[in-house]
Amino acid sequence: MSKTTQLDAEHHSDAEHHSDAERARLRRFVYLLIIVISAAYSAGRIASVRPLLSANDRSRWATVWSLVERGTYKLDEINKDRKWQTIDRVTLDGSLYSSKPPLLATIVAGIYWVTKQVTGLNLVDNTEAVTRIILYFVNLIPFVVSLVVLSKLLERYARSDVTRIFVLTTAAFGTFVSTFLVVLNNHTVAAVSVVFAIYPALRIIADKQRRPLLFAIAGFFAGFACTNELPAAMLGVALFVMLLREDAKSTLVYFVPAAIVPLAALVVTNYIAVGTWKPIYALFGSEAYTKNPDGTLTHWANPKGIDKGGDSPLVYLFHCTLGHHGIFSLSPVFVLSVIAWLQIRRTSTPLRPLLWLGLGLTVAVLAFYLTRTNNYNYGGMTSGLRWAFWLIPFWLVALIPVCDHWADRRWFRNTAAALLLISAFSASYPFANPWQHPWLFRVLEEAKWIDYSSIEPNAGNHFA
Repeated sequence: MSKTTQLDAEHHSDAEHHSDAERARLRRFVYLLIIVISAAYSAGRIASVRPLLSANDRSRWATVWSLVERGTYKLDEINKDRKWQTIDRVTLDGSLYSSKPPLLATIVAGIYWVTKQVTGLNLVDNTEAVTRIILYFVNLIPFVVSLVVLSKLLERYARSDVTRIFVLTTAAFGTFVSTFLVVLNNHTVAAVSVVFAIYPALRIIADKQRRPLLFAIAGFFAGFACTNELPAAMLGVALFVMLLREDAKSTLVYFVPAAIVPLAALVVTNYIAVGTWKPIYALFGSEAYTKNPDGTLTHWANPKGIDKGGDSPLVYLFHCTLGHHGIFSLSPVFVLSVIAWLQIRRTSTPLRPLLWLGLGLTVAVLAFYLTRTNNYNYGGMTSGLRWAFWLIPFWLVALIPVCDHWADRRWFRNTAAALLLISAFSASYPFANPWQHPWLFRVLEEAKWIDYSSIEPNAGNHFA
């Protein structure tokens, strides 16, 4: 090669390197812009939405108050205030307790205690201010950090800039994780925990990284996800097996002990709260759920409306996927995830293990809830299929290979944008209160295609 040709080649290489660096800087700016807008939007919603919107979050807030103000998990005193009453409770030894796993409420109680010491505000007299401060720390900040982590995952494993921006925008605005940031709930905490678990796991599996911290982080957050969504135990087991195959010693020494920490905390707090190692959910259907301390019957003795259940398994599956609470009808952007799963065997990507894992967990979770025939209520009065929210990070990851493959096609970009717009609409529709039926439920109800107003339990499907 002549000297001139060599200089030209070096100049061309330097120009390409400079161009790549400029594109990377531009991408980081766009990531920052998306995350800042999302954070501002969610912060504004938290600041504007009134607290104690549902029996679900009141159950947790009442526990938080009782722990800090009275040093007990019992809800007897706070339940006398009508504003704090909840149907999500159980009766044990003549006292009321939240039916929710106690670990999250215990953690939030710690944040409330600090808030009270610093500001002098309390939950009863300053309900709006205190709940909003706590939600910023429990929901908003972890969600924003999860978007940062997802941007790093996209930067490393996505090939197209269109894919990177599209997936991050979907995560920021197009899922129900953002919808539920305004209320105290376990679903957003679990979804964020899954992001924090799968990214280090992917670094271990795809990049062959062996840093102990990666194993420990993956283990801790896999365990913590399980404490917030019990079916997420399948994630913990799956990651354990996958990482064991990669590096048995590091998995046993770092992943396992880290995972045990939150799991042990859940068991211990459960025992302290109600005197048993078994989850309170295991009592569902018993007198603990159906009778009040005075012997009168609770909501769960004769549930009303959608809580009655009654759909057949086939109809329930339809409405969980394509119907009024459907994953794909309300968030059609995830139809692209299904396409990615159908093409796993033909896809050459380091994300393949997570694609298989996401597909397997989605099928397993749907199958699990289909077996709970006495509890076919779609999560109750809720704007989305909330027990599936913790799977959303897997559905987002599955968008990457299919978007990379078609990103240069205009028809695909237009279609994907339309799917995202519908998904974002579904996520933003319950702006002031996530504890309401989805827009599609209301449309079908107005059209008289569904009717949950006067059904009997196990009465078959609800198509008019």
